[in-house]
Amino acid sequence: MFFQSLSELENIIKNSGTAIIVMNENAKIDGETFDFNPFCKKFKNVQIVEPGQAKNTSGKPIDAITIDQIRETITKTAVKQTSDQFFFFKNAEKMQEQAQNAALKLFEEPKQNYHFVLFAKNPESLLKTIRSRANSYTLKIENHLEKAPEVEADILALSKRLLVATPDDIIDIAEELHKDREKALKVLEATIELAEKSFFKTKNEAFTKKIKGLIAAHQGVKNNGVVRLQIVANLV
Repeated sequence: MFFQSLSELENIIKNSGTAIIVMNENAKIDGETFDFNPFCKKFKNVQIVEPGQAKNTSGKPIDAITIDQIRETITKTAVKQTSDQFFFFKNAEKMQEQAQNAALKLFEEPKQNYHFVLFAKNPESLLKTIRSRANSYTLKIENHLEKAPEVEADILALSKRLLVATPDDIIDIAEELHKDREKALKVLEATIELAEKSFFKTKNEAFTKKIKGLIAAHQGVKNNGVVRLQIVANLV
């Protein structure tokens, strides 16, 4: 399902128990760049859950939504409410797998007056069980299928190579990305976007197999698997 304006997005959120909002952080809506924090202020009783709120044992922010954050959310939703309560998950694709599993029941059976909204650029990074429990809404963009992923030039170049790579080229790309996990994740995310757009434009079933392999590789790398092995094992 699609939306085109902020008013549509507000209505979707207010009328959803659990929803996935698919859009880039710098998306254009109503002619202006979408700004997450001011948008949140349109709602009363909003709590934001995002990467960086939790810290590791050294006191450094964790670039992920952790299981402890989900447990805290579950505790906060234990009380019955007579007015709407909103939980916005920013960069929801960065939710750790164990955190996603812990949130399944929360998202599947939201209590009355509770609303869970997952903002994600790449919803494919969320578990299938999460995606099956929520309606997904995508910002409708003119000529969306022709629009290149909004990433750095070197990431886009590698993504285009990976999309059409031969087995030997996949091995070369895996070696190139082996020591940079964050770059590998960006390349895989951009390649997933390219593969999906290519499928919708061509209806070539070969892209569906490619997409499955890319998603599996992304999930493996995200879960601290060996970058080279995850790319080669899932794409060759």
